[in-house]
Amino acid sequence: MLKFTRRTALFTGAMASLMLVAGCSGGKDSTEAKAEPAKVEAEAGPAYALITQPAGKSAPADYVAQLAAAKKSGAISKVLLLRSKPSVEGPVGFASLAVVEFPDGAAYDKWSSEAAAKLGKDIVVRRADLLVDDRAKTADAKSAYVVSHYEALIPADQYTTYTKAYITPNMEGQKKGGVMTGYAMYYEREPAPGYKGNRTVLVKQYVDEAAFDRSDAIKKKDKVELLKDPEWKRINDTKDTLRKDISGTLALPEAVN
Repeated sequence: MLKFTRRTALFTGAMASLMLVAGCSGGKDSTEAKAEPAKVEAEAGPAYALITQPAGKSAPADYVAQLAAAKKSGAISKVLLLRSKPSVEGPVGFASLAVVEFPDGAAYDKWSSEAAAKLGKDIVVRRADLLVDDRAKTADAKSAYVVSHYEALIPADQYTTYTKAYITPNMEGQKKGGVMTGYAMYYEREPAPGYKGNRTVLVKQYVDEAAFDRSDAIKKKDKVELLKDPEWKRINDTKDTLRKDISGTLALPEAVN
């Protein structure tokens, strides 16, 4: 899997907070607090969903047409459809993955209530939160994507801190190196079967496949410098307490018009 980096002294307090919450055992008071139902407020602003066609499973023949029709009608705002391609990046996490943006939560609810029967039993739809957004401004048919799935061992807000503090600098290094055009981190709201923690999904956009091939050398060079930073090294040495690797998938975009 890809290795991520961080160089900041500001992370010390954030990491202490993350580890404290992750390692908290909780007594009577914490149990009672958990029993208190959370207040649900109306969601405004964009909503996101990850639509997964698992490896070895089938999608309906009109799958792309369904997405295109929903986009044309305004039911969904944007869709990035990716098809996996065999590579040495890691275990393949999907046959296809659609990252879908909706106008708001109500739009997602309406779409999902009608879409399940049309998508079939093999397609998995999970609502997700966009934790960190540094997506490229425009799509490019030549782009190559790498999608990393993880099992999160900490809640979404703490995973946001971790992403900004540890993953973002690595992404910035690749952008400065001219190989990466953007990335985004998503946090699925419901656990996937077989995992205790919710999955997180890092979607990285590269200029093209050749640029992705060059990214490894850039990351290795950056890591030499980052290892000199005690704070980055501490995060690097303990990141397995925050998340577990699941898969890494090289994928190419397919137009949804």
